[in-house]
Amino acid sequence: MLQSHSDIDPIETQEWLDALASVIKNEGPERARFILSQLGEQARLKGAQVDNRLTTPYVNTIAPKDEQHMPGDLFMERRIRSLIRWNAMAM
Repeated sequence: MLQSHSDIDPIETQEWLDALASVIKNEGPERARFILSQLGEQARLKGAQVDNRLTTPYVNTIAPKDEQHMPGDLFMERRIRSLIRWNAMAM
C-alpha cells in the first residue's frame, strides 16, 4: 500500500488494521463498509482531509423500462463509424 505520509505510530496503525480484519472476518464486509463510512463521515465533520480515492458502485437511477426511446439517425451513425475508421487508418 502506497502512503503519502510517513507513519508516526506504526503500532497504532497495525492495531487499526487488525481491528478491521477482525470485523471483516467475524461480521462481514458489509459491516466493515458501514464502519468505514461512519469513520469517514466523522473525519469530514471534524475537519480531517479525507482522501477521495474511495469509489462507490455506480447505480443507474433510471430503470431501463423508464428510459426514453432513442430512434437514432442511421445515416449519421454510419458516417461517424466511417470517420472513426478513417481516423484510425490515418494514425
